[in-house]
Amino acid sequence: MELIERAGFLDSLQSIFDGVVEKEGHCVLIGGESGIGKTSLVNEFFKRRKFDSSIFRGSCDALFTPRPLAPLFDIIWQLRGDTMNGSENMSDRAALFARFFQEISNQKEAVIVLFEDIHWADEATLDFIKFFARRITRLHCLFILTYRDNEIHTNHPLRNVIGSLAPDNFTRIVLTPLSKETVDNLAEERGYRGEDVYKISGGNPFYVNEILASYSPGLPDNIRDSILSVFNSLDEKTRQVWEIVSVLPSGFESKYMAIMEPFYTEALKNCFNLRILIEKDGSVFFKHELYRRTIESALSPIARLQINKKILDLFLANFERDHQTERIVHHAKNANDHNLVVQYAPIAAKQAASVGAHIEASRLYLTAIEYYRGSDSDLLVGLYQAYAYECYLTGQMKEAINYGNTTLELLRESGETEKVAYGMIFLSRFWWFDGNRKKAEHFAKEAIDLFEELPASSQKAMAYSNMSHLKMLSFETVDCIYWGRKAIEMAKKLNSQDILCHALTSVGGIQASVSVTHAKGMELLQQSLDIALKINCQEHAGRTFTNLACGAVEMREYSEGKKFIDTGLSFCEERGLDSWANFILSYKAKMLLDLGHWDEAYAIADRLVKLEGLTTVARIGALIILATIKMRRGDQDPLPLLAEAKKIAFETMEMQRIVPLTIAFLEYECITGKEFLEKKDLDLALGMIDKVGNNYKKSEFAFWLNKMRKQSFPVGEFYEGYNIKSPDAAAKAATLWEQLECPYEQAIALFEVSEDGKRRAIAINHSLGADAIHERMKQAMRNSGIKSIPRGARKTTRSNPAMLTGREIDVLQLVKQGMQNKEIAAKLFISSKTVDHHISALLYKLEVSSRTKAVHEAIQLGILK
Repeated sequence: MELIERAGFLDSLQSIFDGVVEKEGHCVLIGGESGIGKTSLVNEFFKRRKFDSSIFRGSCDALFTPRPLAPLFDIIWQLRGDTMNGSENMSDRAALFARFFQEISNQKEAVIVLFEDIHWADEATLDFIKFFARRITRLHCLFILTYRDNEIHTNHPLRNVIGSLAPDNFTRIVLTPLSKETVDNLAEERGYRGEDVYKISGGNPFYVNEILASYSPGLPDNIRDSILSVFNSLDEKTRQVWEIVSVLPSGFESKYMAIMEPFYTEALKNCFNLRILIEKDGSVFFKHELYRRTIESALSPIARLQINKKILDLFLANFERDHQTERIVHHAKNANDHNLVVQYAPIAAKQAASVGAHIEASRLYLTAIEYYRGSDSDLLVGLYQAYAYECYLTGQMKEAINYGNTTLELLRESGETEKVAYGMIFLSRFWWFDGNRKKAEHFAKEAIDLFEELPASSQKAMAYSNMSHLKMLSFETVDCIYWGRKAIEMAKKLNSQDILCHALTSVGGIQASVSVTHAKGMELLQQSLDIALKINCQEHAGRTFTNLACGAVEMREYSEGKKFIDTGLSFCEERGLDSWANFILSYKAKMLLDLGHWDEAYAIADRLVKLEGLTTVARIGALIILATIKMRRGDQDPLPLLAEAKKIAFETMEMQRIVPLTIAFLEYECITGKEFLEKKDLDLALGMIDKVGNNYKKSEFAFWLNKMRKQSFPVGEFYEGYNIKSPDAAAKAATLWEQLECPYEQAIALFEVSEDGKRRAIAINHSLGADAIHERMKQAMRNSGIKSIPRGARKTTRSNPAMLTGREIDVLQLVKQGMQNKEIAAKLFISSKTVDHHISALLYKLEVSSRTKAVHEAIQLGILK
């Protein structure tokens, strides 16, 4: 069918491609319902670009558990020759990603990479999309992703991927249905009433084409009837071929068709003549997924089972040669062959986990559990433990705990003490991630008690290390180091590198959080990271990156913190370590909050709390950041956020959750002049503060406690940045905060220096958007008799409903003209980083996700003409 009403979309693709050739790479997401013409649009664009670019395309599978990295491997096979030799090593995903990136960068001409149907993408493929899209500007590459936007539900993982991309690096194109006028014209050419065709098709190009095709007389009541009428008019052998292909979402190899039944080869020719089935890369597909689903749904349950069984036998006979693990699981399920599901699902799960597709791995293990009908407790323990561990890695903590408990019950029945104790270690870990410190410590202690009479082993060393970890989190320094050293000593004797790594992280983490031992602790953490990377222990590496980021940010070593955050995020995201990646993101949000980049901090924290399955401990930090920004801006009530954080933070009984939350409550009390924290809760926090070895955190707590409650406690070495009791001390404090690049704290100190300092303070708070503090400071200045106080928001800011500043409007005007960040920076004589901040701020204020939408929204609001 000729492309109609798609010229504008083609022009957009061409314009973006021109920018890729001349400047830098870009990512384009093409969305729309099934049949809207995504593939047709891309194919037409490829025809126009085939002589001046290298084009590579891959597709995602609609299997029960998709083939890990399917589109990436499709393209690797196109690239290969000898160029990607060895890259197929599934166990080293990071190296595969890096090698692919290098291969694309080595292409002599501009490159177009297409991933089709990413709504079906597995977790590892989504991780690759994040990896590649975030680095796309380093290449002359157009990265096109197509997806069905009506199949992306609220919690679909693709939403998180899109949300994590830099707005400047991607463009979203949503294809629209054909207009009624166009459908009327097309229908009239075929002798039909356009109104009827439009009513049935809704303007969907594929549906319009199929209705108007001369497959059957008359106008069908719906698309399904149209397809089935064609099917019923075919001879029996051709219908059989359709039925077989309909149960194969990823297509069926032509060679298998001939093996299954020799006469199918002739029937295939008839199918190709009808142009309903097509052949691509040696496999047979329906020309559209709608056809496949319609024929499959029309199969009787018995017919569907028989066809799947037939295909299953064929794949099993060729398994060693063709490695059809995911497809075997898919068809075994549909053939109700429980034994084969139990046999092959764990194999597929291990393959998925090896490339970081841990969500797919958890689904496969659960499938094996659900299909198992036997009573072999050893087999069940293996499946339960594997499933619980994959749930733990992907933040499904309730499931991890449930199956961890079930595993422990089975192990207790077996009477094998060492295995029982090891099961308790895992449960301790799961409960801690879920925010229940009491149960975490209970199982940790039980495990150590059971190991007490047993000889040295890696499991026993892990019990010690697990207890050290828990003591680190509650800032029980002596106990943390005691259990950590026991674990380290035993791990070294056993040459157990993974346990050594785990224990070093706990001891290093506690020392890094104490000012006087910080450097030593960071050194131990670096040792742990080196070991984890050397032995490819991904989870331990993710944990160590998190502790390095925490140690740097909490000690306000922001340049080091950024390094560990960026490196750690890349590592965890490329390997599907969601729990650790989200932890690191929470520290990134904290760092951005400290450095005055509140819009970016808010966006990260807001995205985190909306994640399904976010671990409790990561959620606490994100909630505190959101509440802090809201209270300082004075735009919304932060109390619901603080209340939620309080409910879960106090259950953890961990100082590093409770003390920051208490500080946030005290700051809010200062802003409002009201008390919200009950005495018993404040006393609990005060009882913990002695354990804090971080002078910054201890001094911050003392500052807000004294400011609001007029209470004090011995701090020891009080950080001078919080000493603002005299003008001279406040001036020194302001200088310290300026050196650390912490504008909010700098403004608090400046306000106590002089009248000029007060003016500078309210200017800083105005620039931060800290309206609540800004107004409070102005009122204090009025009360002290200071005249000519700056009014705050400029007329240009007040005159627009989104409250954009004048500079943000300047930036948006240049965005409207099509300028990129570097050009805007040069035009306005500011840095590219400053432009980044302005872009983030205006996207947030306009509540949009892209530059194009920002311009459109600003025009709608009358901000731009």
